[in-house]
This record gives sequence, C-alpha cells and structure tokens, in this order.
Amino acid sequence: MAGSGDPTTSAPTLAGPSGFQERCLGLFFGIARVAPWALRLTRPIWVGGAWRAAPEVRGAVRDNLRHVLGTDTPTKKLDRVGKQVVGSFYNFVCEVGANHRATLDQLIARIEGIEGADTFLRARESERGAVLVTAHFGNFEVGLAAMREKEDRVHVVFQRDRMSRFEQIRSDLHRQLGIIETPIDDGMASWLALRDALQADGVVMLQGDRVMPGQRGAAVPFFDGEIELPIGPAKLALMTGAPLIPVFAVRLGKGRVRIVLGRPIEVPDADAVEPALREVGRAIERVVGEHPEQWHVLHRAFAAP
Repeated sequence: MAGSGDPTTSAPTLAGPSGFQERCLGLFFGIARVAPWALRLTRPIWVGGAWRAAPEVRGAVRDNLRHVLGTDTPTKKLDRVGKQVVGSFYNFVCEVGANHRATLDQLIARIEGIEGADTFLRARESERGAVLVTAHFGNFEVGLAAMREKEDRVHVVFQRDRMSRFEQIRSDLHRQLGIIETPIDDGMASWLALRDALQADGVVMLQGDRVMPGQRGAAVPFFDGEIELPIGPAKLALMTGAPLIPVFAVRLGKGRVRIVLGRPIEVPDADAVEPALREVGRAIERVVGEHPEQWHVLHRAFAAP
C-alpha cells in the first residue's frame, strides 16, 4: 500500500511547481514564521499581484470554479471568487506562521462551534479508531487542535515537503500540540504504524481531495464533473475496520473557525471502497459548495471530459 494515501499537510501549490515558485513559497513561509503580521498587512498587494501575474493559477482556479459555480457564471464573478481562493491560500501561509508558536488552548479558543459532534462521539464509542478525511480547505491546523482536545492519540499523515522551511514550521506546531506525525513516503512501515494506531483506538487524519504523483486514485462525481480522490483512506478503513469520518475547519472571519464533522462511512469489504470514496466526494462537495472561496486548490482539479 505504499504511496496510496494522500499527504495531509503538504503545502497546497501548483502541480509541479517551478523552482522559482518553490523559492517564492519558501520565502513566504520563512516570513510567516518570523513576522506573520507583515504578510497580513501586505495581503492585498500579494494576492492581487499573484492573480494577475500567474496565468496558470488563474486559468486553473477559473476552471475549477466553473464546475463549482456553474458553466454560465460570468467571468467577473469567477475572477472575484478566484481571487478569494488565492487569498485563502495566502491565509494558509499566514496561519502556518502564526500558529506554529500557538498552544493547544489558544487554537481551541478560536473554535466557535462543532457541527456533528454527537454523531462523532457515538462513532467513537465503538473503540475501532477513526480515519479522518479532510481537504485543502479552511484552517486545517485548528481542525487538528479540535481533534487533539478530544483524543489522546492523533496521527497526521503527511508527505515530506521539498520546502524545508514549511517542513520545520509544520513539525514545530505538531510537536507543540502533541500530534504524532507519520510520513507516508516511508512506505509500508508507515501503513503498519497507522494500522497499529487504529487498532489501539487512535485517530488518523489524511487529506482526501488530491492524488499525488505515484499514488492510486479513483474518479468520483463532483459537481458537474469528476475528480480523482486517493483510495488510501478507504483502504486504511478497510484494513482496520475503522470508520471514515469527513472533517473540515471552516473559517468564519476574525480568526474564528467552525468544525464540521460528517457522518461515519463504513468500509466493510473491498466492494465498499469505491462507494465510500463517492460518499467522501459528496462530503467535500457540500462544504466546497457552501464556501467555494475556502477550497484553496490551485491546480486543475477536475478530470477532462
């Protein structure tokens, strides 16, 4: 199963970013670490400049939004929401820098409410662990903190990033929060560690909306088209008997966040893997439909017709 799960905390960038783009992102993450306030003050300049100066990003985001908002959406509206998508990614960069020194209590204080908490707690009563599936959406790190408040053992699956500054910031934050990191690029050893964690009634969080190079995926319906989702989360649930539970952290403004927990999805046998992925796709579709500007995906996510 090596390579079949999607990284949870990789930096959401263009597919196949250039060396120049990587250096720029590395610079931004470095600034975010030491002076996130500087990025917040200059946000309009950088977001507007990125939208104008990066035609590949602009084209990809417009294409995604045509599927989400409708093919007849005026270009003016696509551009308005598209800039908000780029702004959501920019917020992610600022949040990484601002959060890496934050305590668990400080992050939890930003949570305004948790939707689906009762269903989640009932699912946890079975003591089978839980595979939490999220997306490149909203304020992910606050979502991690919400899980860490309720759970003693939270494992986050990630792929080692080529941007060393991002890698260091992420690791610092997870260490401070008591999150257990599992690098998926360690292959079979990682999957065995995740299996053991779930069998010990821990929770594992993975990204579920993007298939990375070398990983296996399956196409599922998404708005008026299809996207490919990684099969790793469903395979992990199948292997351990743990339920799949979608989880998202929706930004509300002024640093506030609402946690949205979807209903548990069971994967009792191999025939249930693809239906489970379709349910994951529907859960992501619902939250993206309500907040398209917070889905900070900067590559073309939809399969070609």
